[in-house]
Amino acid sequence: MKLKAKIIGRKVHEVGYRVFLLRKALELGVERFNAFNTKENGTQTLVALLEVNEDQKTAFVDFVRSNKPENAEVGDVTFEDYEGYVIGVGDYMQLTQVEQLSKGIPAILSIDRKQDKMLEKADKMLEKQDSMLEKQDSMLEKQDSMLEKLDETKKEVVGEIRDLRWDLKSYMEQRLVKIESDIAHIKEKIDLN
Repeated sequence: MKLKAKIIGRKVHEVGYRVFLLRKALELGVERFNAFNTKENGTQTLVALLEVNEDQKTAFVDFVRSNKPENAEVGDVTFEDYEGYVIGVGDYMQLTQVEQLSKGIPAILSIDRKQDKMLEKADKMLEKQDSMLEKQDSMLEKQDSMLEKLDETKKEVVGEIRDLRWDLKSYMEQRLVKIESDIAHIKEKIDLN
């Protein structure tokens, strides 16, 4: 027999509900299973289709009525007979993998684009850093040049001070000799009087 289960609620999509039901179907030995998300009257709805025997049906219905994924918010659960085709569990698992890949590929591409943008920003930052280092090198060269000039100026000033001291010493010695001569001359005049 074939069974159609509808799980309706505020949050029955994107909570792992289909995998949750698939796991139970596998535990019960169900060989044909399908589940998909849809909306009915704007409300999230999960539809599960199964081909089951009477024991599997009873166990599955009891499980669905009393269990749900952690973050699911269920409002109503209904069951009815189903007449259509139900794919095999293996095919459903492959379909689920393809669906997950179709969700994952855009996410990976988005991450790749973001990474490219981050790398571009990093390249720009490195260029700015290189520019700053060049400016810093230029400033250090100017500082070295300035220090060399200061060192030369210091040598010149020290040389000029040395020359000035020498000139002052010579001048003072000459003045002292003149003063001594003048004093000796004055003493002579005083002694004569």
